[in-house]
Amino acid sequence: MSSRTYVGTKAFALKGTLLDPSTVQKLAEATSLEELVNRLRTTPYSEVLSAMVQPYAARRIELALRERMASVHHSVTQGAGRYGILQLYYLKNIAWDLKLALKAKALGRTYEETVEYLDMKAEELVGRRDLIIKVMSARDVNEAVTMLSGTEFFSDVEKALAGYSARGEIRLFDVYIDHAVLSAISSEFSLNASLYSKSPGANGVKDMVALDVDAYNVVSVLRAKLWGLTDSEVQELIITPARRVQAPTLASMMGAESASEAVKFIESNYRFQLQGAQGDEEIIDAVEDGFSRQMKETASLAFVWQGLSPGTILALVKLLEFEVSNLAAISIGVEAGMDPKKILSKLKL
Repeated sequence: MSSRTYVGTKAFALKGTLLDPSTVQKLAEATSLEELVNRLRTTPYSEVLSAMVQPYAARRIELALRERMASVHHSVTQGAGRYGILQLYYLKNIAWDLKLALKAKALGRTYEETVEYLDMKAEELVGRRDLIIKVMSARDVNEAVTMLSGTEFFSDVEKALAGYSARGEIRLFDVYIDHAVLSAISSEFSLNASLYSKSPGANGVKDMVALDVDAYNVVSVLRAKLWGLTDSEVQELIITPARRVQAPTLASMMGAESASEAVKFIESNYRFQLQGAQGDEEIIDAVEDGFSRQMKETASLAFVWQGLSPGTILALVKLLEFEVSNLAAISIGVEAGMDPKKILSKLKL
């Protein structure tokens, strides 16, 4: 069986395990975390929840959910052969833990305070668990960054540390680590575009990579304006080649007086629901939501147009990420005693 047939067939099989909207609604209607966990035990997440004991916490539930997500993603990359972009997308799982570890170290938190927020299943599956352990065990954030020397993250994390030291903005670690991962993904696609375009063009790898790069570039430019980064620092953050939001447009956004003015340069390209957004932070959140909605739509349609291709397996990974994000949000809402309707209103459905 070819790698293309393998990944496509497995994607369609795994798509059938995604939770339907009625199941998600029932989960959101749980009156306690105990009830939520019991309901989740009737879903494909049963195995990762089997070892969980009371007292339950939303944080621990999310870690279990992420464990299954990493396991599924890892399993579908095993037969992916030449489709290296699927392995590079797996780095997002490791990046999630690395962000938490570095930010915790920057804030002076101990190993014991940090480790309870990490599962590290993603690292374990690819033999990189020791890397995160070393970061968390470092004396301080400077030593933690040094521990990453020789990895695909090092150059960007060094810049994140410099930016954090100068401005005190902890989210710079998020932006620079995302830059490291998405730069590798974008480069792989550019070098092997024909490999990923053999299947029908609509809603395939090309579209999902473009959405990821556009979302990163746009949101990074908007946030950089709020954080006071220089033009040269912003240029360094932008992933090239730009995709649908081209360099001249990004330059115009950089020159805008506010986030709301900057977004006007791309409103014709993407659909954003900015009505009611108060202030730049809420506008940026709305822009992120807009990109997320379009990614969800694109990933769903991949199963209609992509057939047995790497596009369907990447779409499966994207849809699973949305599902885990929604279930984690439900856990937080149930833990906080929120009304089910309010919980559902916050989900990406």
